[in-house]
Amino acid sequence: MAVLFEFDPFDHPTQLSKIGNWVITFLSPADEQQDIQLAITYVLPRQANNQLQARRIIINSTANEQRWLIEKIECFDSAQNTELDLLPTTPEAQQVLDTVIQEFARYDVQLQLINE
Repeated sequence: MAVLFEFDPFDHPTQLSKIGNWVITFLSPADEQQDIQLAITYVLPRQANNQLQARRIIINSTANEQRWLIEKIECFDSAQNTELDLLPTTPEAQQVLDTVIQEFARYDVQLQLINE
């Protein structure tokens, strides 16, 4: 099963740079027209709060310009004091992604989570 972010047509992620405490950067060459890979990175320092804290979400372009495949979610687990990668299909990842969607909405960037 694939998990995707669907961006509003007015909020294309390659045109966004900073949303709240999140920064969007190119991992693939910026002039690449296909197979674009972006990182959505949380810029605040790690927090010791006994929760998973998303640090970076890697997304890839798809044939549909508004839908971006969520490749992986890099998190900091403060309870274990470790970094870990979550597959987007896990319940923990879904919770992290829901939090990101809520945070982006505060800045009028509308995202939907699509499970295919």
